[in-house]
Parts: sequence; C-alpha cells; structure tokens
Amino acid sequence: MEKERITEINKKVADYIIAGRLKEAIAMLGEDIETLQDWSLRTRFNQMQTSYNYLLEYLGKGTPDPTRKDIYMKLMGECMLLNDLIAVARHTEGGNTLYCNHRRRYINLDDLEKTYIALCNNTEKRELASLMHDGDVTKNIDIEEEHERVLDTLFAMIWCSTNWRKSDTELITKIINDIALSVNDRAIIISAVTLSLLKCFEPIKAVTLIKATTNDEILLAVRAIVGAIIILHWNYDKIKYYPELIAAIESMRDNEATKRYIEKVQIQLLYCRETIKIDRKMREEIIPAMLQNPNLGKDKLGIDIIDESDSDEDKNPEWEKWLEDNNIKKKLEEMSAWQSEGADLYMSTFSQLKRFPFFREIKNWLRPFSAEIPAIARALPKDIMSRNSLFKKIFSSTIFCNSDKFSFCLAFQSVPKEQMDMLTTEMAEYEEESSNLGITPKPLTDEEAYAYSNMYIQDLYRFFKLSDFRKEFDDPFASSLNLLESEYLTQLVSSPDALLHIFNHLTKKCYYSEAIDAGEIYDCMHKGEVEANALFYQEMGYCLQKEERYHEAIEQYKRADIIKADNPWTLQHIAQCNRLLNKLDEALNYYFLAEEVNPDSLPLLRQTGECLAAMKRYDEAFARFFKVEYLSPDNINALRAIAWCSFLARKEEQARNYYKKILKLKKATFIDYMNAAHVEWVSHNNMHATELYSMAREKCGNDETFLKTFNNDRIALCAHGLTSDELNMLRDLII
Repeated sequence: MEKERITEINKKVADYIIAGRLKEAIAMLGEDIETLQDWSLRTRFNQMQTSYNYLLEYLGKGTPDPTRKDIYMKLMGECMLLNDLIAVARHTEGGNTLYCNHRRRYINLDDLEKTYIALCNNTEKRELASLMHDGDVTKNIDIEEEHERVLDTLFAMIWCSTNWRKSDTELITKIINDIALSVNDRAIIISAVTLSLLKCFEPIKAVTLIKATTNDEILLAVRAIVGAIIILHWNYDKIKYYPELIAAIESMRDNEATKRYIEKVQIQLLYCRETIKIDRKMREEIIPAMLQNPNLGKDKLGIDIIDESDSDEDKNPEWEKWLEDNNIKKKLEEMSAWQSEGADLYMSTFSQLKRFPFFREIKNWLRPFSAEIPAIARALPKDIMSRNSLFKKIFSSTIFCNSDKFSFCLAFQSVPKEQMDMLTTEMAEYEEESSNLGITPKPLTDEEAYAYSNMYIQDLYRFFKLSDFRKEFDDPFASSLNLLESEYLTQLVSSPDALLHIFNHLTKKCYYSEAIDAGEIYDCMHKGEVEANALFYQEMGYCLQKEERYHEAIEQYKRADIIKADNPWTLQHIAQCNRLLNKLDEALNYYFLAEEVNPDSLPLLRQTGECLAAMKRYDEAFARFFKVEYLSPDNINALRAIAWCSFLARKEEQARNYYKKILKLKKATFIDYMNAAHVEWVSHNNMHATELYSMAREKCGNDETFLKTFNNDRIALCAHGLTSDELNMLRDLII
C-alpha cells in the first residue's frame, strides 16, 4: 500500500474515534487489516471488534452495566492504538527507510536483555582499561568501538520496537536506573524511548518515559521531562483514552521538583519558535555586519587587545566609530538579551558542520557530549584536553548544545597542523581573559538543570531540522508545543507564576491569540491574584486589541484603570479602541484624560490630533500636531499628520509644503507619494500629480496594494469635489 494511502487511512480512523464514531473506525480498520501479514495485530483487532459487538448487544437488550462507560473508553483507546500499530506495520512492509530496515530486524524486544548484559560487560571492560591506560581512549579503541556497536543495537531495538509488554518496560526502566552504566549511555536510552514514541505512540511507552522524570540523575530527569512534554503535546488528543497515562501525568504534577522543571522547559520549548527568526537575523544582519569590520584582517580578528591599565585614549577610534556607524553595539546587546533568555544563537554557525560521518548515526545527534567517543578522540589533537583548560571550559559549558560541541571537535580534522598549533597556543595565551565568558563549571543547581534541558532541546531541534533522518519523522517543532492547548497538560504548568510567565512570553513574542488563552486560564484559576494585577489586565487588553477584539479589550483596560487609575497608557489605549470602533466622542474623552496626566507625550498628542481631525475639528488638531513638530522637528509622523490634516482642511499649499519635506526623507513611503499626488491633483497640477502617482506605484511594487490604498482615499478625494466617475478615470490613468 502506498505511503500516502496508509497515512490517509490512519488519519481518517483517528478522526472517527475522536468524533465518537467507533463503529465506523473499526469497520475501516477491518478493511485495512485483511491483507496485513501480522497475526498478532489481527488477533488483537478481532478481540476488540468482538468486545465492542458484545457491548452494543448488551446495550440493545437494556442489560445494566455500571462499567459500560469505562469499557467503551478502553475500546476507543485500543482502537486508537491499533490504528497506529497497523499504520507502522503497513509502512514497514514496503518501506526502505532506516526505521523500516531496523524494524524488520528488531521487530520485538526479545534480545533486549542479552544486549543489555553485553553493554554491562563492556562497561566493566572500559572502566578497567581506562584505569590501566590513565584515561587515554586511543589505547582502548577496540573496547570503545565495541561499546558503540552494542549501544547502536540497544538504541535501534528500543527505537524501532512496538507492542511493548510489561516485562519490556520493567527492563528498560531497569536500564535507565542502572548506576553501573554511564549516565551518557542511559541518556541515549531515554532518547531512544522518545523517538520510539514519535514513530508510534503507545501509552505503555509514555508511562515508561514519565517514570524516568524522577531519576536521581538530573541530566536524565530533565531529558525525560523534555521528551515527555514533546510526546504528550504531540499526542494530546489521545491522552483521555488511557487512564494509566492520565495517572502518570498527575504523578508529574504532584512532584514539586518535576513540576518546577516542566514549567521552565515549557518556556524553553515555546522559545524554539523564535529560532528561525533569530537564525535569519543572524545570517542576514548580524554576521554580515560583523564581517564588514575594516580591521578583520588584522591580528586578533580586528579587536585590539588593550591592557587594563591603558587609557581610553589608546583605544582604536576606527573600531569605536565602526561600532557606532554600523549599529553593532545594538546588535550585540540584542544577542546578549537573547542569550540571557536561553535563545538558540548558534544554529547558523554550526548548521554547515553537520555533514561529518559521525552524524550518520541517529544516536549521535542526541547524546551528551563526551571527548572519549572514538570519532571525537580521533578528531581532537592529542592531549588537547590536558594541555589547554580553555577547551575543557568550552566542552563543559552550557553555551553550546551537545551537537554543536561535537561539530566543533570534528571540524578540527580539516584544520592544518600549523594552524591548529597556533590556535591552541593562542587560546592558552588568552585563557585568563576568557574567564569572563561565563562558561566556568558551576555546582549542580536548578539553573544548571535548566541549562541541560535547553541544550537537549537544541540537540533535538537540530536533529529535526538539519539531520538526514528528519524526513523519517514528523517534526514536533512544527507544532506550538504549548501545553495549555490540552486540559490534561495544563495542570503541569498551572501555578500562578508559571501561567503568568507563559502569558508574558506569548505576549512579548506577539502570539496574541495564544496569550489570550493563557491569560483566560490564569484569570480563571487564580482569580484572587489576578484582581490585584493591573499590568496583567493591561497586557490582556493589548492582546485583545491586537486581535481586533476591541470591545473585550476596552473591558480589560477598564479593569486595569480601576486598580491603577489615571494611567496614561491605559487611557490612551481605551481611546484607541473606541476610535477603531468609530466611537470618536468616547475616544476623544479618553484622549483628553490621558493628556491631563501626560501632556507632552508625542504619540498621545499625535493620536489626539488624528481623532480631532477625523471629527473635522482641524484647528484643535493642528495645535497638537504643531506641538509635536516643535518638540521633535525630525518626527516624520508629525509631518505626515500636519500634511494630511492640511489636505483634509483644504489647505493645499500648506499640505504641499509639508509633503515636499517628507519626500526628501529616506523614510518616505509609497503612501507619502500617493498623498502628495492627491494634493497636486485637487490643485489641478495634473501632470505633476501623475508623476507622483507613478513614483508611488513603483515604490509600492504591488498593484493590488496600491489600488486598495487609493480606494481607501476616495472619500477624502470626493470631499474635494471629485466625482466617482472622475476617480475611476484617474485610477485607470495611473495604473
């Protein structure tokens, strides 16, 4: 069966189940399973179908059954699970992907214990060899390569297996908790469970992953939390069918440490949506600007190394001028702010360094960093870790994710020996200076745990966005990853601080619709705290205003005004919403109230003037516009307001003079050219007007937008005596 058809059937059956049309879902699965060469699945399907037929039969006879609702929900869950298992089996039959090839080899977990024992034995040999050779991995290469082979097999078994039994989950949980194994190996097993769930969601797997969230090793616990959050959100519409999964989610909610980490991970996952924007800005603005440094060809990459005792007079004036002229300081400050928020700054930097053979193994994208891995040990210069503690600091830092640290190491393979020696010497020379980078090791705290989770999220992000395996998976980062979309997951981030943090983040990043939903949940769950929070109501009003829900926005703003009266920002936004609702008298009253509190606010003066102009109270409007111009002579918005108001007030000469000033500025838009053309046209300077219309059209670059803007001005033009027919002919002339 073709891949598209398998996916279509899977989706349709799931839709039937969610819609409560279980009989139709079973019927469609029955047609699909007839030719499937998997007797265990066919047996499970027949048992489910028989159970549902009995349930319907007893219902028809009116037989009392207090467990009917539970049985029905259980059958829906079983149908949902079989739907996914059958789809995976279908894909495996004809698929030639890595997953399908591995799955045909490791279709069950019968050899899991044997492989686990092999890993334990290898771990003992590694520890003994390490002691004998003083930690020199290159002398233990055979043992290390054996370790990689066993770990590969264990990873593939767990990743590609389905139909887990209770004994399987107990063994996998034992492996994850086995302190005799390295933390890094156990972390890889957690990633294997996560990827297995992404390929085929089974509640027994999800519960296994959730159990790992309480592991004593913080690195393992936060890794399991990240995986669980992603999996649960990706499958949130299935949660209600599995009571054991609901109970596991509640156990996470009841564990204070786990819940604290989840709240932080939620923000980190939401921040992933900014990665593409940041990546684009880094590639298109910040990195090109840095490369334009006129001193880049000099020693130290253009940065003068100045002794702390040197005075400011000794600093390179060209460097300072370059920083100012190219707005570099602002860009660097922006980068610093991103980094403090946990943003992913290095996606661009390392995206081209993911083609090494090392990344042809899935597990290597998701493993914690270690310089002892054979491929990494071979790539690094001998004794570099012992000779240069700066490298140790970089590799132990949380600034770079694990995947990027591997890329950094592997890149050394292509660096000539002379340059490598120079680089390592130079790095050692300025090692003390580097202590200001903030990457020195710290005690294990909550903050470091958050750093671990952020690094792992970035590893996952690179895997799903950059790896050659990304086409084998649905990309969970293509979804919102907002836990508030599910009633079952909301409880994991339901504390007032967490909800407010999510709300503030979504507002700041302009996800206004989601922010409103978060705010409503916060308002509902923590009414007492909300009622004293004027800032919250201001932000809720702002989000509603951005979503053009002006009546509701005014209601929120008025709540803020009750708590914190006479706030000019609140009054101004109430006025804006009323103006957008065309309630000009009401808007003007609030603008006047805001002016009393903040009489010299330039935006407020301009908006009040625009409202007065719309009410044809031109003299009062001009008084405000001229005040803005006086206080800020280069304010282009003030010039525009005066020019347009002059046009509306039939003061064509004054309008013409101001549009001349505007068109000389670099910030002039096609609308400015169009408005200037309007002035010339109503003044009967038709040829000059036509030239300006032509320039406006060229600057706009989109005829549909150009015409829409022109049509919006028809009322103003008709007020100058133009008829509808004349405007139609003018439109045809200029387009």
